[in-house]
Amino acid sequence: MKRNIIYRLLISTILLTGLALWGQNLADPALAIGPGTGGSKIRVNDEKIGPYILLAATSPLPVRVGQMSVWVRVTDAATDQLRRGATVTVQAVSRTGGEPLSAPATHRNAGNDYDYVAHFDVTQTGPWDITVTVTDEPGQVETAFTETVTRGLSTNILLVVAIPFVILTVVVGVFLWRRAAQSESAE
Repeated sequence: MKRNIIYRLLISTILLTGLALWGQNLADPALAIGPGTGGSKIRVNDEKIGPYILLAATSPLPVRVGQMSVWVRVTDAATDQLRRGATVTVQAVSRTGGEPLSAPATHRNAGNDYDYVAHFDVTQTGPWDITVTVTDEPGQVETAFTETVTRGLSTNILLVVAIPFVILTVVVGVFLWRRAAQSESAE
C-alpha cells in the first residue's frame, strides 16, 4: 500500500515537472502578443512635448527577443482631448548594430480608437533606442527613450534548473520505496 502511494507521488512529480516545462514553452509567445500583455513599462509618462501630452510604454515586461510592442497615447495639450487622427511612427535602433526598424503605430494594432501601437520583431539583445514621432494638425514632435531587450528564459535553462529537482525526487522516492518494502518484509 505504501509502495503504491510513493510510486504515484513519484510519477505525479515527474509529470507535473514535465507539464510545467512544456507549459513554459507554450506561454512564451502569448506574453508578447500586444500592448499590456505580459505587463508593460511606461517610458514617457504624460509629458508635455510641444502641443501634445504623450504617454508611451513598451511591452511585454521584460522585453525579450521576439515581439516588442510600443504603445502611445496622444492628447492635445490645449484642449486635453485625445488626438485620434494623428500619424504616429515608431523607430527602433539597436545600439549593437543592425538595420533600424520602423513601423506605424495604429489604432488597429491597439484594438481601440485612442491608443496607437507599433509591433516589432526584435532579434538582438541589448539596448535599443526608440523614437516616437507624432504628426497632426498642431505640429510634429519626437520623443525618445531606451529599451533593453533580454534573451529571456530558454527551455535549456529551465531544464538545467529542473533536472536536479527531478533527480532528487527520484532518489527520495526510491529510498522511501525500499524502506517501505523492507518494513513490509519485516512484518
